[in-house]
Amino acid sequence: MKNKLFVVAVTHAQPGKEAELQKALLELVSYAKTEPGFVKYDLHVSEENSGEFLFYEIWDDEKSLELHGSTDNMKAFGEKYGHLVKSTTMAKYKLL
Repeated sequence: MKNKLFVVAVTHAQPGKEAELQKALLELVSYAKTEPGFVKYDLHVSEENSGEFLFYEIWDDEKSLELHGSTDNMKAFGEKYGHLVKSTTMAKYKLL
């Protein structure tokens, strides 16, 4: 696992769209698990803020993450559900 790419992505739902976005994000989990370079792709929801979702991801490398971000599934997700998203941040980490 030492050479893997660890990613933490946090997405906030538009007000009133929390349940819709959660359902949509769960679809991404099943797609990601079929992609090359996938190691782990877990979705979490905040206990304090139902509209805040955290993805904890592990990919083989940067190339795998880039491929994930450019798949037809990710593009279709953005087109279909992008209006539900208020903001998203992403940070990359390496294991020490």
